[in-house]
Amino acid sequence: MKGKDDILVKTKPLQEVVNKPWGKFLALDVQEQEIELLRKHERTGRPLGSDSFIEKMEFLLDRKLKPQKPGPKKKDK
Repeated sequence: MKGKDDILVKTKPLQEVVNKPWGKFLALDVQEQEIELLRKHERTGRPLGSDSFIEKMEFLLDRKLKPQKPGPKKKDK
């Protein structure tokens, strides 16, 4: 909130994205639709982002993040 770096946050990159004082940014109204989207992804544990973002994260993490086909997986013979 004070715009100072600490053990968890480097403020400059975040301030560049937000482009306004944190207090004003945090006070912005959020649409109900956006809240529901955040809640959905919070419940499922799935990442929220564009396809290209999720694909990049899958590559970097070397794991699948997109929903897969439900049910038992076929065993390799």
